[in-house]
Amino acid sequence: MIRLGAALLLLAAPLPASAQDATISVPENDPEMRAAIAKARAGLPVFFGHVTAPAPGEGGFLIKFDLIPGAAAEFVWAEIVSHRGGASVARLVNAPLARGFVKGQQVTVQDGEVIDWAWWREGVMQGGATMRVLIARMPPAEAQAMRARFGW
Repeated sequence: MIRLGAALLLLAAPLPASAQDATISVPENDPEMRAAIAKARAGLPVFFGHVTAPAPGEGGFLIKFDLIPGAAAEFVWAEIVSHRGGASVARLVNAPLARGFVKGQQVTVQDGEVIDWAWWREGVMQGGATMRVLIARMPPAEAQAMRARFGW
């Protein structure tokens, strides 16, 4: 099982702290999640193009990555502070379960470690391939509310 931080919820609307740092377990061989990760990785060049030269109305650039590669997987979201030379300096947007990390902490993430990305364009979330898989698995009313928060 891998743990996927659902902290992207934090950026969508005010939520109780328990919802902001939700962790969802997904089997490592989940075919939908693997496809979402492949799709996101294929789109990384376009994403980083927006990061380095955002259009008007774009911001809130996020990346999702395994916090401690090689250990029990914990995928978390972080907001990009800067990006250059194939790496991002980013700030964790949720409270990781892994010891030694805290919400708001800056980390350096190599482009090859990124499994998903997202950003806001005029109030609509772009990307978020893994979140789309997770949202599709929610109860209908909850999924509808999440899609509305993201402008989907």
